[in-house]
Amino acid sequence: MATNIVSTPPPGKKVALMPAESELVAFDHSAAGHQGISSNASGSLIIKPCTQAEIDFYESAEAHPLFQAHMPTFIGSLLQHDEQDAPDSTDPLSGAAVVNGTTTTMPSPTLTKRMSWKPSGGKKLSTGLAIVLENVAAGFKHPNVLDVKLGARLWADDAPRSKRQKLDEVAKRTTTGSLGFRVAGMKIRHAEEPTTGTTETNTTSATTPRQVVEEDPAHVEVKNGYKCYTKFYGQSFDQHTVVDAFTTYLGGVHHDPRPGRKTFRRRRGPEIARRLIRELESIQYMLENEESRMYSASVLMVYEGDEDAMEVAIQEEQKAEQEMPIEREDGDGNDLELDMDSSGNNTKAVEVVVGGGDDDDNDMIDDDDDDDDEVPPKVHEVRLIDFAHASWTPGQGPDDNALMGVKNILRILRDLTE
Repeated sequence: MATNIVSTPPPGKKVALMPAESELVAFDHSAAGHQGISSNASGSLIIKPCTQAEIDFYESAEAHPLFQAHMPTFIGSLLQHDEQDAPDSTDPLSGAAVVNGTTTTMPSPTLTKRMSWKPSGGKKLSTGLAIVLENVAAGFKHPNVLDVKLGARLWADDAPRSKRQKLDEVAKRTTTGSLGFRVAGMKIRHAEEPTTGTTETNTTSATTPRQVVEEDPAHVEVKNGYKCYTKFYGQSFDQHTVVDAFTTYLGGVHHDPRPGRKTFRRRRGPEIARRLIRELESIQYMLENEESRMYSASVLMVYEGDEDAMEVAIQEEQKAEQEMPIEREDGDGNDLELDMDSSGNNTKAVEVVVGGGDDDDNDMIDDDDDDDDEVPPKVHEVRLIDFAHASWTPGQGPDDNALMGVKNILRILRDLTE
């Protein structure tokens, strides 16, 4: 399979070099979604089969920076060929991705007739297109990943009747219909159980006792040091029991005999939950102020599953915050970056000329930067993903369908931290 890049990131945006096809490896941190996702050797980028509509949405998001801030960074798109259709090996584009901002365009596929819809069953898309994105799970030693599909309605306006009926049936029997979200998949580090305290990993309501949902072995697989939860795991919950999925994701809780009291089994559990809440609140604000629609999109949550690595990441995060320059304006309206030492004293001031400088200093790709693929350690990430059925809808107001799911996830996480 040969790959050619056919669209480029926004002008002036520095991105990592695309790898040659021989350098791609299978991506193994997907919690849900289609097969066929790969990554570069360092794991900083992922290459995902997609539709032209998803590429278009990523490209158009440049005009919606509030929304774009909650998406994985868009690197470019690829046109994939089967071996028999691959370009001549002497073609400089063959087998690699080359950025060309002036002459390459995406060919539009020709449809001879409308085919009947068939569910993919999670199999690889065969559109011949792929999108290259920042790997949100990069920077973690052991990423714990949760994929939550948003919306009570999962089909777009152009969906055929058979697809609408099938997705509506799924919505009726799952939390999709009742809460506007469903756990689509989950992957958490599988470590030995603690030797002290209860081993129960689920929580009961602080006010109403109930039977917790037991994990069905058919819905959970232990693989490469992770517990992988399938889509059927998420479909097994109702609006009252789905809290168990979130407590499992956060490491579980110990129960206190006193009513309404519980303790997270992970020392950083409450902090992780609060971090996720802050990110989701930002997504809620964005969706309330954007006019868009997205169907079958997901919110992807990731946090460091290795407790030692998490402590290192938190320390690095705090150090970076202390060293972060403070921007102010001088009398001429130019930005000044003020570097502060640990005591808050200004150590130097550097004038930043906005919109100026030599074009050679703004190259999108820097071949000499050996650290481009290195991702600093992370504590957590939260992004919106999967935009095959997303569009901008000026004049139609906020996306209440997606907002319903975000608000209910927030309610559950807030209840866990109270």
